[in-house]
Amino acid sequence: MKWHYGIFAMAFMLFATCSNAQHGHDDGHLDYRNWSSKKTANCCNNEDCGYLASDEWRQNVQGDEVKIQNQWCPVKPEHYITKGKSPDWTKAHACIAKGGSYANVCDRLLCFAGMPNY
Repeated sequence: MKWHYGIFAMAFMLFATCSNAQHGHDDGHLDYRNWSSKKTANCCNNEDCGYLASDEWRQNVQGDEVKIQNQWCPVKPEHYITKGKSPDWTKAHACIAKGGSYANVCDRLLCFAGMPNY
């Protein structure tokens, strides 16, 4: 019977590590629904957008990166929002597609708004 708990724990850990990076969609939905980028005219699919935790976004010499399913993905010029505003400029935000078939996990990144650099 103990092995059932082990399988359950492993499945839960796998599900937890495969989750999307963004959090708190409902808090910013009114802003996210107006977002566009060069990649897509509509970033928000009622669940794809949210803020990023501090360990899910970083800046380095190459630029911004977002962690999706434990993989660091570059934020390309087509990902930055061209329309709309951030619901909270104290955090980075991203829209990451939850469904669909993508050749690469990084292809799921639709839109990004970082924190302002002063």
